[in-house]
Amino acid sequence: MINLILFTVLGLALFGSFIFIALQGSPKGLPDSSAVQAVTEIINLEASSFANARRLLDDTDYQLLCSNPDLRRLAERLRNDRRELALAWISQLQGDLLTLWRFRRFLIHRGVPSSVNEELRTLKSLVLSIALLSFLRVSIRAMGPFALPRATRQAGQLVDGMSKGAALVLGRIPATGWAEIERSWVKSAA
Repeated sequence: MINLILFTVLGLALFGSFIFIALQGSPKGLPDSSAVQAVTEIINLEASSFANARRLLDDTDYQLLCSNPDLRRLAERLRNDRRELALAWISQLQGDLLTLWRFRRFLIHRGVPSSVNEELRTLKSLVLSIALLSFLRVSIRAMGPFALPRATRQAGQLVDGMSKGAALVLGRIPATGWAEIERSWVKSAA
């Protein structure tokens, strides 16, 4: 019983964190589209390139297979495969978030100006995003890939927000210096 209460409290806290992140909206300033494009060219974001999250978490095929008693084994296999794919995608989203944060830190260490308040907001957003993705991972393991499809689909937006934050910082450097930043980043990441 205590485990159930603890899990419920943790779930509500993380859900509240997700709502808080969603209500924060976009960063104070919108980055230049060329800076956003440059960030995507400099950093290889694996999970962001996955465009079919909606299809991955759609349970229509599963429900159709479950409706036929002869295909229930196939339905369970589909559910397990989708669970594994969703868990892999969430792991990649977490990796992308950490890579974007490391890139932002790389830019700051190279002398790009940033306020302490901005850095604290970024760190808070990173921690809450990682916590939300961890909660989604636990819920997918416990209840399957179709339990929280809407929240899981919106998880990709967390990486987009962090990417825009990195683009804002990159945009403070003249575009002529971006090639040097890319070379330095590749060297440091290797």
